[in-house]
Amino acid sequence: MNTNEKLDMIRQWMKDKNFAAIVVPSDDPHQSEYVAEHWQARQWLTGFSGSAGTAVITLDHAGLWTDFRYYIQAEQQIAGSRFKLYKAGEPDVPTFQNWLIDTLKPKDTIGMDGNVFSTANVKKYEKKFKAKGLLLDTKMDIIRELWTNRPAMPMSQAFCLSEKYAGENRQDKIRQIRNRMDTLGAGYHLTATLDDIAWTLNLRGKDVHTNPVNIAFLLIGSDKVSLFVNKKKISAALEQELKHDGVHLAEYESITIALSQIQDQQTILIDPENTNYRLYKSINKNCRIIEKPNPAIALKAVKNETQIAHLRHTAVKDGVAVVNFLFWLAQQGENAQITEQSVADILYGFRKDQHLFVDNSFDPIIAYRDHSAMCHYSATKESDVVIGSNGMFLFDSGGNYFTGTTDITRTVFRGEPSKKEITDYTLVLKGHIAVATALFPKGTRGFQIDTLARQYLWKQGMDFGHGTGHGVGFFLCVHEGPARISPHPVDVKLEKGMVLTNEPGVYREGGYGIRLENMILVDQAFENEFGTFMKFENLTYCHFENNLIDTDMLSGEEKDWINSYHTMIYEKLSPELDKDVASWFKEKTRLI
Repeated sequence: MNTNEKLDMIRQWMKDKNFAAIVVPSDDPHQSEYVAEHWQARQWLTGFSGSAGTAVITLDHAGLWTDFRYYIQAEQQIAGSRFKLYKAGEPDVPTFQNWLIDTLKPKDTIGMDGNVFSTANVKKYEKKFKAKGLLLDTKMDIIRELWTNRPAMPMSQAFCLSEKYAGENRQDKIRQIRNRMDTLGAGYHLTATLDDIAWTLNLRGKDVHTNPVNIAFLLIGSDKVSLFVNKKKISAALEQELKHDGVHLAEYESITIALSQIQDQQTILIDPENTNYRLYKSINKNCRIIEKPNPAIALKAVKNETQIAHLRHTAVKDGVAVVNFLFWLAQQGENAQITEQSVADILYGFRKDQHLFVDNSFDPIIAYRDHSAMCHYSATKESDVVIGSNGMFLFDSGGNYFTGTTDITRTVFRGEPSKKEITDYTLVLKGHIAVATALFPKGTRGFQIDTLARQYLWKQGMDFGHGTGHGVGFFLCVHEGPARISPHPVDVKLEKGMVLTNEPGVYREGGYGIRLENMILVDQAFENEFGTFMKFENLTYCHFENNLIDTDMLSGEEKDWINSYHTMIYEKLSPELDKDVASWFKEKTRLI
């Protein structure tokens, strides 16, 4: 069944059920960024495979909203269907809510599955729709009814992350969460986000592709902890270990019953941004609800000393893998017939050789020439191209190890780059260095740092459409909150122990893209009469491309930083490299 046939089927269902519109998001019941195949309803419906997007269907129109990262990919993947692309974030493009308000008539009903929309969003939409006389039904589940070949729920086995890697045991983490509950006056706390559950209980799994998590809910009470999970995923030994630490198992689907049976007058803490509306509506009506962020979000963002030590070692392992890959790539001549997809497999193989490697931390972005202009390009059988010997090559990849998560982007030129390409690369590198060398007062937010990455591009009338950096989990999700470096004024301080990325870029549609990404650790620099100042430590070890750097565009301080960084990474990685690779790497890290 193709996309247009699915639209016809859905519209007939809408007529039968008296819906004027339905909205299908990218989300699952846990508000995950990357979702298991079982919940990839928007992709099933539209054919668009990006991680962010919302489909809206009325009886005579179909729209797909997605952001800058996926404009080009979405245009290509929905071509030939009746879906129209709406470029979210563009000044003249309405949000899908405003589009519905402008399009529908009073008393029309909009359908949204409350199982996959957050409580915060449903409340926001409901208020906006009600003001225009529109009705919102959150009990519908069209996908369950119509997606007949839907993939089954994931069933990977859960496993424990040892305290020697995590740095804390689950009892200590539960105690920290209960302390926050006590401060807020909550007797219960519901956690629906998979990475928060994984962090709290030191559990990992493989339920979501490249995300080491288990599909579950967690309910922490003042004297009992319940993990709602398919019990077939938990071995007898792990169940006993959890029980010893005060964690009891319950079936995944029983969470709504448990919420409805919480005693009258109890107080429950939920995160409205990260709790689906169905769960919210299941809570006993005689309970008081406190709406605050999950305590685990802030706790897991600050890595402990054990984790930081592991991350420094992991940076060496991952650096060795990436340098070995780049050496291999450099040996591939004009007739090598390597493709984007085959190169992704080669890169995976180099990481797999490293000690305690588990999996990729996300599907790698391997992009040649004009594909590199797509910020989150993903090679498919249809789009895969041969990587030739004359063009820009960008790869954004990472690994999940028991000792941490990595994320790195490098851009190389195969052949002889043009002056324009060298200039663009150098402008991006200057922004990268500005962030890497930043000194900033304690309490600074990420949006205050973001401008540093863009300043040199702005002077040339250029910019990039994504944030400069995101948080990174520890053997968890590669994108982690709450801190980030972006233009959005997120009120989260950059604290010592937070791990983020530094990844400015520039993208010329139809031409090429450049992005340079390192992971960075927030640390204290010094104290003086003006207060405490913070700095970043690099947690990524891989060279930048000297043949793409215009040294005349660099200040003395920028040259010193590049030379110092290259000297440092050569000292750390060369002992782990084969002789021929080390010799090549020495040339790549020569002084400029």
